[in-house]
Amino acid sequence: MSDPVDSRSSLSDAPTPEPASGHKLTRRGFFAGLGMTGAASVLAACSSADDSAASAGNAGADSGASIRKIDFDGPHQAGIQEDSQTHALVVAFDLKRDGLPSGGLKQNLTRLMRIWTGDARSMTQGKTALADLEHELTVAPQNLTITVGWGPKLIEEVGLLGDAPSWVKKNLDGLPKFKGDKLNDDFGAADVVLQICGDDLTAVSHAARVLTRGGRDYATPKWTQRGFVDSPTGETPRNLLGFKDGTAIPRKEEEYNEFIWDDQGGSAMVVRRIVFDMPAWEQLDRKSREVVFGRHVDTGAPIGGNDEFDPVDLNKAGDDGLPLIDERSHVGITAGEGTHIRRRAYNWDNEVTPLGNSGLIFICFQNDPDKAFTPLQKRLAEKDRLNKWITHVGSAVFWVLPGTQHGAYWGQKILEG
Repeated sequence: MSDPVDSRSSLSDAPTPEPASGHKLTRRGFFAGLGMTGAASVLAACSSADDSAASAGNAGADSGASIRKIDFDGPHQAGIQEDSQTHALVVAFDLKRDGLPSGGLKQNLTRLMRIWTGDARSMTQGKTALADLEHELTVAPQNLTITVGWGPKLIEEVGLLGDAPSWVKKNLDGLPKFKGDKLNDDFGAADVVLQICGDDLTAVSHAARVLTRGGRDYATPKWTQRGFVDSPTGETPRNLLGFKDGTAIPRKEEEYNEFIWDDQGGSAMVVRRIVFDMPAWEQLDRKSREVVFGRHVDTGAPIGGNDEFDPVDLNKAGDDGLPLIDERSHVGITAGEGTHIRRRAYNWDNEVTPLGNSGLIFICFQNDPDKAFTPLQKRLAEKDRLNKWITHVGSAVFWVLPGTQHGAYWGQKILEG
């Protein structure tokens, strides 16, 4: 994996075509310069491209190809409740502030949300984003979802704390630092985040490019995290330590309503970057690894159980009278709280850092991190045996906005009052 800052240079620093005068051609300037007639021609061309793309998609479907789409509009944003896709690209942005008049930051946030929502809605449905000349790259979105969140500091700065859940005001400086954290600002708080997930890496990468280009007048990429999971047999995906990751998650609608969605239909998104000490981990034998996790490697069942989804029984003892599951194991600490957060973790590797080259992008959603993630992570940081082999190097939290309906843009009700 390339360096996170450098990997975004193609998205943030690539020059746009310049007219003969030498002035940069921005998205707004492009259409303004064309005038109504020229703009109409471009939009007609985009419409034609849409039709061509749709025809290509239908032809692919007729020839046996399966084009999979997830609805964009609804009471909640996509990319949370759905099964984890194969690829994830999480990009954090900071909004530009230099030279803005009073109220300018909120105006620019509004403009950014309008642009991004339209482009995201199009691409996730296999249609052409505005001014996208590479529409073939998203003709088959393959479960592409694009999820947006705002950082607490930005919400305060644009005067919207009163419209946000109460946890936002309590976390203006981000989540607390936990024991053992070695946090890097390169993966820390930001104004806005995009979680782009899908089963086709090309579509995911192209979506990131389109959105970054579309918002370049208003926002600059701060960090990027690329992740992957794979479950060829349809089982719960495994992390790079070898264990199934995501067994205990909410699966019923009532669990999402109680623990994941807030009163407005949004959610709190926690992003933690974790580095694995693989050389040290690989010194453990299989049984010792199972003691650390509290689960069997092969089946994912809690120790003493037979199936991955067997209830975790912390009181079940072995022949020696001792509990089969160590109380300081990962499961021993987290048992019973799986439905309180929606885990959507992704593996990462190949990024050379002083602390290692593989790990986990831990992503979770809940309606209030102060009642879900934070108290749980505090207990894990204090007692989890797994801490000997993992290090948290990044931490950020965002309010994921409610879903969109009837063609609205992200945050429209909040921004327009």
